[in-house]
Amino acid sequence: MIRVLAIPYLNTAPFVYGLKQEPIANQIDLAFATPAVAAFQLHHNSCDIAIVPVAAVPSLPYYKIVGNHCIGAVSAVASVLLCCHIPVEQIKEVALDQESRTSVLLAKLLLHDYWHITPRYVPLPSDFPTHLPYSVVLIGDKALLHSAQYPYIYDLAEHWIAHTGKPFVFAAWVANKPLSSDFEALFDRSLAFGVAHIDKAIESHADNRFTKEFAKEYLTKNISFSLDDQKRAGLEFFWSLVQMSALASLNYL
Repeated sequence: MIRVLAIPYLNTAPFVYGLKQEPIANQIDLAFATPAVAAFQLHHNSCDIAIVPVAAVPSLPYYKIVGNHCIGAVSAVASVLLCCHIPVEQIKEVALDQESRTSVLLAKLLLHDYWHITPRYVPLPSDFPTHLPYSVVLIGDKALLHSAQYPYIYDLAEHWIAHTGKPFVFAAWVANKPLSSDFEALFDRSLAFGVAHIDKAIESHADNRFTKEFAKEYLTKNISFSLDDQKRAGLEFFWSLVQMSALASLNYL
């Protein structure tokens, strides 16, 4: 059995639906973890394939991006946000959601290179949501559920695209060992099946915090699932920016 680790966010619901269908379902052991834990487990060989924050990929001893699907954005993504009580130019402190190294690095790159500010960074409190007196980077379902309490909301994918002209890849399916080409092809076809059946994926996603209408609009208008040539180029550019900056040593998986 191939050990597969997925993420229990709404944005992966189509992938999870596809992976629960035959014939892939009887060839994998499917489990779930937060993005940071998925990256940690992939790094330490506790799984064979995981959907992980792309910033964690270059540090793997061996990696291969599997298939042609990802969690990406070609416009506003709605679930990776800088949320503030004041305009971004005035912020002095930012709490970072530690579940995704990619979102942390993207926020830091944009704050430094796009908004030209250097705020103090602190971890997002584990008891969030509580009222925070400073700005926060929220990802995934936390961003969808809690961003409305902030008067200033900056979509990091939207501002990355404005800054670079390139789409963004937040997470990709990555293997930490060679896999057969037949399995990789079946795995990617299963992901494609899920993306092609978003309505059924939403129905199977056990989370009543989101209405079906909200979930469908988010999954069809905000998330871009195809890992095409433009997204691959945007990913390589993001990796190069991280390597060139002092952010490369940031200790977030």
